[in-house]
Amino acid sequence: MFAGIPGQRGAKDFFERVVGDGSLSHAYLLAGPEGLAKTAFARSLGAALVTPCGGCGACPDCERARNGLHPDLHVLQREGDVYRVDQVQPVIADLSLKPFSSTHRVWVIPEVEHLNPQAANKLLKSIEEPPSHVVFLLVTDRLERVLPTIVSRCQVVEFRPLSDTEVAGYLVERHHVDPAAAEALARLSLGSVERAARLAADAAGPRRREEYLRYAAAIAAGSRGAGGPEPGEAFLGVLARQQDEGAAQVEEDLRRRVAELERQFQDKKDLKWYVDQAEARAKRETVRRGRLAAQDALDLLVSWVRDLWVVASGADDVLWNSDHRDVLVGGVAATPEHYARLLGVTAKTRKDLYLNIDQKLALQAMFARFEEVSTSA
Repeated sequence: MFAGIPGQRGAKDFFERVVGDGSLSHAYLLAGPEGLAKTAFARSLGAALVTPCGGCGACPDCERARNGLHPDLHVLQREGDVYRVDQVQPVIADLSLKPFSSTHRVWVIPEVEHLNPQAANKLLKSIEEPPSHVVFLLVTDRLERVLPTIVSRCQVVEFRPLSDTEVAGYLVERHHVDPAAAEALARLSLGSVERAARLAADAAGPRRREEYLRYAAAIAAGSRGAGGPEPGEAFLGVLARQQDEGAAQVEEDLRRRVAELERQFQDKKDLKWYVDQAEARAKRETVRRGRLAAQDALDLLVSWVRDLWVVASGADDVLWNSDHRDVLVGGVAATPEHYARLLGVTAKTRKDLYLNIDQKLALQAMFARFEEVSTSA
């Protein structure tokens, strides 16, 4: 059922048991930090509940579920910043329909913390007392932001960051990363399998991490460009190229998806509906990838400053960037307190990026505060 999802043994065992013994509840809330493949987990579980094979992953029914074409598996996607009532109303209207080809009808709702109060209250009664064949699988990265009455109506299943050993094993097995490099990338992933996969893809291709760290070293040292771009601007340039490449990939994926839909649907009205949905998802995916790229770039800078703080404190055996030990040891030029102040500056920037404040402006403001810390030292 969950062959493609690394780690999360507790959640896997729990759902395998309740599905196997028929004690499945009507609503679950999968909660944990970003990057733990919770939505992929929910979709895999949903596919297992609506397919006769129990989610083998290889049959036509699983293929339909995977492509969003199974009539008994629905994945709600927010439109804009929040889920609004007009998105929730069709879900409620459809609840009374019997399953088309299975014993369950499943709704997966990612990012449920973004339900606005009106939509959440509209959905609340349905989550509390749905028809017996309906299962809700809600997903959140921020449990504390979910309406408490929604939480109380669901069975919360916690997802936890993977251990460094689990992540390193995943990188070696699935992404064929060298074991020594996998150890460093596992530490940098902070238990996030999705971030680990992004780091592995970078290590196998563009190797942007090396660029980010080179400029991060200059930024942390207070260096200025010697006839070239300022380190901060160079850092932002790497991010801009990465975001442009991500947007181009989403556009290419959209073209392939539209071509596939044109082969599947002859009715123009049906085709237009699916194409509109695909285009809306592509826009949200572009935004999501851009935000993740900015957060990853910031976290790489943070990892470098953190490692400088570790070396300055005399504890270089716990480096995150363990494959750059010599450069870090030779790059320390300030006290632990100085690097701790820089880390304090980055904490606000991380919050700003999560709140979707303009990424470039947020990072530029952080670089300016870095300079203030350096000049006041």
